[in-house]
Amino acid sequence: MGGTDLAPERQIAGVLLIAPMFIFAVGGILFTGRAIWKWPIGQTPVYLRWERSFVVTALIVNVLGLVILEGLLSAAGDTIIARLALVSYLMSAVVVLVAEMSYLHNRDWAYPQIVLHVVIAFLSQAAFGAALLQTGLVASWVGWVTIVWNVAWLVVLAIASPSNMYFPALHHVAPLFIGISLLIRA
Repeated sequence: MGGTDLAPERQIAGVLLIAPMFIFAVGGILFTGRAIWKWPIGQTPVYLRWERSFVVTALIVNVLGLVILEGLLSAAGDTIIARLALVSYLMSAVVVLVAEMSYLHNRDWAYPQIVLHVVIAFLSQAAFGAALLQTGLVASWVGWVTIVWNVAWLVVLAIASPSNMYFPALHHVAPLFIGISLLIRA
């Protein structure tokens, strides 16, 4: 398959990997209004549903982008790493989706599920970085940044914030760089 044959897939993957950061930004602003600035409207159940819906939608779009990225990596010669990364990221997404829905229902976080998601998501994205390095699908620095970003944040959160490791925005940064790189090279 020639490089031009993959151009539409690269563009779709790029957009789907960039979009979650912007979708999440809305949820992040809503979270800040509710939890930090204590907006009166932020204390309503409808507001919370909107907030968490943006967080969950960003995660789902991120998963869709990673599915297409796995296909691109497979076509570029990676036969194992990206597939394992995708399957493990899908598992972490299911775990955190259950935790998010549970939180909407009873307003209590299932913290072990959150930690499981955070650990698996960071390691999965680091594995995507390794697959990027192996295939040369994007510039090698993108693969290195993906690996370093995910491993570093996993270590930092485990040491500095073990009682609150859930910062969903961190899981959208590496895909943002990958998506931009895919669009530039498309």
